[in-house]
Amino acid sequence: MKKLLTLIVAATLLVSCGTNKSSESVSSVETSSNAAEASNSSSSEGVKEYDRSKLSIISPTGAPALAFYQYGSNSKFETNSDPATGIIPLMVGGKKDVVVLPTNAGMQAIIGKKAEYKIAATISFGNFYLVSMGNDANNEIGANDNIVLFQKGNVPDKIFHYVYGDQLNAAIHYVADNSVAAQSVITGKYSDPDTAVEYVPNYVMVAEPALTNVLSKKETASVYANVQEKYKEKSNGLDLFQASVFVNKNVNKEVGKSFLDSLKKDIEEAIAEPSKLSAGMNKDSDPAKFFGVAPQMAENVLKKNNGMGLGFKGAKENKTAIETFLKLFNIEGVNEEVYF
Repeated sequence: MKKLLTLIVAATLLVSCGTNKSSESVSSVETSSNAAEASNSSSSEGVKEYDRSKLSIISPTGAPALAFYQYGSNSKFETNSDPATGIIPLMVGGKKDVVVLPTNAGMQAIIGKKAEYKIAATISFGNFYLVSMGNDANNEIGANDNIVLFQKGNVPDKIFHYVYGDQLNAAIHYVADNSVAAQSVITGKYSDPDTAVEYVPNYVMVAEPALTNVLSKKETASVYANVQEKYKEKSNGLDLFQASVFVNKNVNKEVGKSFLDSLKKDIEEAIAEPSKLSAGMNKDSDPAKFFGVAPQMAENVLKKNNGMGLGFKGAKENKTAIETFLKLFNIEGVNEEVYF
């Protein structure tokens, strides 16, 4: 099971080094029954505002972490670039009030490892794109092309196969991660990790914000397909519920709700005004490392029609979409009790 969980979370979108902002290993899980404690600071208009330091939170670096741009200077918020070793054990041990993980990984921890959490909301809806190298005669992806995917057997691979089926399998070559895939676009070549044979790619899956960097450096490359849109077409209009927020069962219900309402507001404000995203991120002393994305790059990608795929949708109201996504990982029969 440990190996399975490691594989499941390996597709975290972006990578930085190590764990950021250490905190006590003992949980600060909120057990107070006083719901009023959820809002203990007042805004200039006299309306009580949620105290973002109330709950302990950990998130993978990359797109999910950007949702917490207002938490950059908050000692109760951490990020980690290796969810398999740096987040899942904390979730299984109940050490954090709030955990952010790929939806499938968090649900597998709840179902397989009896983690005492509930899924509350999804905040990342995919940032995968297929890049055309501009060297395919008919400009149509096919079994005779060289297709580069990353993270074999994990989220990017599962999504690609859900959209395109198995008919392109003979054309697929895998690289380790998103950074290697992006580099193969820039250099126009890649080496098979098993055979060391060098290939010229025709199509490459790349996740934002690496995509923006790639397109700025490779004039002949262009977006062939927005994978999120293709997923939505295939699923009859359902979004790709990629990364979700899981709340510890011991967190007071009203406190949890106040946190979620505040997070929803933060995300919606950043989407409406991307400069707020970079401004909040810059409150951290080393935001590029802490969030896994440089603030200006994050802002620029968000300006590109929300290329990072940020958003907020409650889990209970979107069970069908969540369970459709989970089926890709053979997770079915989800109990009603796992929803916050």
